[in-house]
Amino acid sequence: MDDQRGPAGRLRRRTLFAAAAGGVGLTAVVALRRPAATEAADDVGTDALQASVDAVPSGGDFVVDRAWRRSRSLVLRRPLRMRFTGTGAITMVTDATAIVIEASDVEIVDAVVTGTGADTGGAGHGIAVVGNRGAPLRGITVRRGRFHDIPHDGVHLEYCDRFRVTGTTMERLGYAGIVGVGVVDGLIDGNAVRDVRQPGDRVNSYGITLTRDARWDPAHARRSARVRVTGNRITDVPEWEGIDTHAGEDIQIRGNVVSGCRVGIAAVPSKDPHDREQTSVAPIGIVITGNTVTRSSDLAPGSAIVVSGAGTTVGSTRPRATGTVSDNVLTGGGGAPGEGGILLKLTRGMTIDGNRIEASVDNGVCLAHSNAAVTIRGNRVVGVGGAGVGVNVPAGANDGAITGNHFDSARRALVVAVRFGSADNHFAVRGNTWGTARVRIASGGARVTTG
Repeated sequence: MDDQRGPAGRLRRRTLFAAAAGGVGLTAVVALRRPAATEAADDVGTDALQASVDAVPSGGDFVVDRAWRRSRSLVLRRPLRMRFTGTGAITMVTDATAIVIEASDVEIVDAVVTGTGADTGGAGHGIAVVGNRGAPLRGITVRRGRFHDIPHDGVHLEYCDRFRVTGTTMERLGYAGIVGVGVVDGLIDGNAVRDVRQPGDRVNSYGITLTRDARWDPAHARRSARVRVTGNRITDVPEWEGIDTHAGEDIQIRGNVVSGCRVGIAAVPSKDPHDREQTSVAPIGIVITGNTVTRSSDLAPGSAIVVSGAGTTVGSTRPRATGTVSDNVLTGGGGAPGEGGILLKLTRGMTIDGNRIEASVDNGVCLAHSNAAVTIRGNRVVGVGGAGVGVNVPAGANDGAITGNHFDSARRALVVAVRFGSADNHFAVRGNTWGTARVRIASGGARVTTG
């Protein structure tokens, strides 16, 4: 679940590098002179739009009130507020990012950006915020706005602190709606992302993703941390994931609605910089709560929610994922033996609590392997097709408690409510309501305490 090239790598190959700047309050207002009808609305010659933006004093207010066709990026080099009004819009005619932010304390309001197409395989973003590892930007806000037909990401943020992306609408994107690389203390809320295409040789795609530059270890390339992803609506990322974090820390994913995505929500590790076949940095302190995830049967197999730590082998000693998955409504997850409504592997101290898991295929909850001190409690599992297992523990190195869950029948009874496939597991299984499950507990030689 990790693009080995990474969004950061693609951005830097296009020589967009950050220059940090201080910021002051909003003071001045500058609007670009409206040209006569015979003047071209593009960036030919001296680039009137760029020149006008460059003339705005720090903390000023710039208004885009007409449509522009552009072949190069509009670069914001100092703190300012940019507002799109009336017919104000930017349409790109080349594979360049529409707006590049190289300063702190920038706000963009009601942007209207159209790219060259989601199926081009190009690298252009709608907005790119370009901090760097040694000098993150801060105070970036993207408020409302519409982004369409973008080759890569709608809004791309690298090394940015105290940011917000709110109320945007993004449709027809090549890679992702919103991407954060090494971002800290941010809010992504109330956005709508639809139709993410993943064309050509891309190996994944996202509605929203928070990641890190996996070419470096965490001492040199920080995690994304303390970001809240709330109240967003993600629709149609059929090849990959709706909401994702790679190696995030204290990421909260709350109250989002995700549909039409192969995997609904994923918290997974990042690659090992020294061995790209391995992972080495796990997500920690993850909170996934109050979300609604709906998957349709025409998608390739995938879980509604996935949480995974680092490593690949059973019992791996690499860092484990930590956090909670609670009070979500999950419909249609699974489709293969190793998938389910909720999938956990390589975790420590995870709590799966109060979720409603409906119409899964094969497994309601799958504890694939290597989950230490896991708690599965108070969940309602309603109807599981395929193999028909409520909670499946197919491999080893798991221990914890499965308590107070309610296993319901839908059109047919569960084959097994709780199944253990290896003796290398130790669980307390108590206080569950079994419904009409044909087999309540299949121990598989595991140490199961029921009293």
